[in-house]
Amino acid sequence: MDADPSVDARLDEAVDELYGLTGDAFLPRRGQLAAAARAGGDTELAKAITALRKPTQSAWAINLLSRECADDLDRLADLAARLRTAQERLDGAALLTLGRERTALVDELVAQAHVVVTQAGAKFSPAMARDIGTTFVAALASTEATAAVTSGRLTRALEYAGFGEIDLTEATARPLRLVRSDERASLMSSGVRADAHRGASSPDGALADDADPEVSAAEADLHDAMATATAAASRHGVLSAELELAENRVAQLQAELARARAHRDKTADALGEADSAQAAAQRELRRARTALEDLRNG
Repeated sequence: MDADPSVDARLDEAVDELYGLTGDAFLPRRGQLAAAARAGGDTELAKAITALRKPTQSAWAINLLSRECADDLDRLADLAARLRTAQERLDGAALLTLGRERTALVDELVAQAHVVVTQAGAKFSPAMARDIGTTFVAALASTEATAAVTSGRLTRALEYAGFGEIDLTEATARPLRLVRSDERASLMSSGVRADAHRGASSPDGALADDADPEVSAAEADLHDAMATATAAASRHGVLSAELELAENRVAQLQAELARARAHRDKTADALGEADSAQAAAQRELRRARTALEDLRNG
């Protein structure tokens, strides 16, 4: 039985709102929206809203980035399409160039996620940096993963081992066929259909079953190289984020050290003044005792 279009539309509105909230606000607001739907007699919508999963911190950060920096995620989708084209053509030179671009873009996106998360008042941990980096690497490996990551409705981090399919089970608030309803996803779908058409109609596609052993070996080498590059890009992104966090911590500690030194100097000055006052008081005490003794003996 087909879903009620009106329920789908209202659920989409709820999803857009919820997945734009911070983690602490998600559950209370989800409860409010479900209660409102239930009060309006729409139990189907209420159940659907209640079933929406709270995103992990890394997924929330990526969703936030998709809203705050949509152009950057458009660059991610564009690079993903160019990588797939180069892989299909076994274009080693292009893959080498795009691999460097991939590493730079993943690093840039992780750093940008750090900025938007901090601006939102949340903490950005090395674990978040690692998950965000691996998710962006995965987004560059398949059309479906790209759509999930750029949807703004991600529920968890993604991973790509360099081969095989990416597990997208419950990775988005709604199935990708519903998530990918915007213009960018439509263009992405058109690109996939066009690529499939070109593959089916080309002479190379017709001879795919009779591929040359050397070509098969080259494809295997390519997949191995992609796996290595993917792992390296992910690791590079994580280490870059961790380095930035460490540098920020060093700056904080240096500021604390400067304050501690200033306090030490101020305390030392006060101690010097106290020493002088104590010495003066001792002299005054001795003078008073001498005067008292003189009076008693006189």
